[in-house]
Amino acid sequence: MKKTQAPLISIIFISGILFWAYLALMPAWVSDDAVSLSDFSTKRAMEHVVQIAREPHYVGSENHKKVAAYLESELNKLGLATELQEGTTLSDWGNLVKSKNIIARIPGSANSKALLLLSHYDSAPHSDSKGAADNGLGIATILESIRAFVHSKTAHKNDIIILFTDAEELGLNGAALFVTKSKLAGGIGLALNFEARGTSGPGYMLMEVNKGNSGVVDAFSAAGVRYPVSNSLMYSIYKMLPNDTDLTVFSEQGKIQGMNFAFIDSHFNYHTAQDDASHLSLNTLSHQGTYLMPLLKYFANADLNQLDAANDQVYFNTPFNFMHYSFWWNFPLIALAIVVFLFLVFIGMGKRILDPAKMGVGFVVFIGIALLATAVTFFGWKALLGFYPQYQDILQGFTYNGHAYIGMFAFLTLGICFSFYASARNEITTLNFTVAPVFFWLIINLAITVFLPGGAFFIIPVLCGLLMFGSYIISQRFSIFLNLI
Repeated sequence: MKKTQAPLISIIFISGILFWAYLALMPAWVSDDAVSLSDFSTKRAMEHVVQIAREPHYVGSENHKKVAAYLESELNKLGLATELQEGTTLSDWGNLVKSKNIIARIPGSANSKALLLLSHYDSAPHSDSKGAADNGLGIATILESIRAFVHSKTAHKNDIIILFTDAEELGLNGAALFVTKSKLAGGIGLALNFEARGTSGPGYMLMEVNKGNSGVVDAFSAAGVRYPVSNSLMYSIYKMLPNDTDLTVFSEQGKIQGMNFAFIDSHFNYHTAQDDASHLSLNTLSHQGTYLMPLLKYFANADLNQLDAANDQVYFNTPFNFMHYSFWWNFPLIALAIVVFLFLVFIGMGKRILDPAKMGVGFVVFIGIALLATAVTFFGWKALLGFYPQYQDILQGFTYNGHAYIGMFAFLTLGICFSFYASARNEITTLNFTVAPVFFWLIINLAITVFLPGGAFFIIPVLCGLLMFGSYIISQRFSIFLNLI
């Protein structure tokens, strides 16, 4: 292979991988009414969103009562008896609220733990939000999935409880009312909560579990979700954040395992007048359906007593499957990477391929890249705010063209990298310059393993980098195929 072909092949390969990964995040299609009545239809679900999001329906408004009546009617159409739970709760936010929860139950064949499908039906009170995404989409996902499930007459062991909570936007009051007052709460083994913090994009799965996540991770993987988008770094960070959903109440007060499914793109529409049906992504609605349908079928018959676990797992999605393994592997993998790195540096110096002076230059180059890229990004954004001061008025802090800016700064960083590394005009210099980024990757991964163990899967690209690094030290030849891996 000619040397000049390697960059072109690399660009094509990496671009293809990125495109594949993007397509694999969520459905590129929207199911319509022509699909089987036993399957989820995006268009049928969207009809619910349109009805729910006609007008703002915050607690206390006349439209709030209309939405509650609509949900009761739709559950009754499915042949389900509804129960209204009303009561007053005082939230941690200091709001004393009278809530009205809407509850329905599909009895199972066994006296086992129940599966809870959860979503709130009130809209944000402090804006003209119509609540199409937050949280009409969550309600519609559950209604359409239950319709398909009931139509298929699927035999199931576990009770399935549908709970549309009230006053979530005021302080999770409806969830607190159910957990503390309902007799059904004590029999729930797993809760699936559908939420939103935007109006488009893939739905992310975020776990809220008591103790370890291992049992829930294994079950989620076994359910065979087609488009899983989640990783345990999110799990580790989410546990440290002050964000709350209805599921937080179930986890903290009810000690019930659960999963959140929420999307965050077009975040600038969140809790604004633009949270309406016209701004809602149909692909996002499809994606939420691809979560709930397989999970509903799986957990309707699973042993929900087996979800408790003492240990945690690392997990992440790839374009072809959902990967997971025990936290136990975190330190052995980072230790292996460090030992292999030191061994390869020792061998490289012994073979006189690696030179301390050239490696030192590599560290200077790498640190220079990091500092310059940071400065360009920081001061570049400050300059943009100077040109467009209106960006600072956006409620959610993310501009309408924010993804374009992220892409621009990412490509600027790549350009800076290529400019600096252009000085490495032969393979030996390139190899010496490789030591610094691998070294810093190891330091970063060691910190992640200690402080954010859910993100320890970042050791995998380091191990792949060591494969490339070691291949040349042993053979004195670069392999385009190993480099692409």
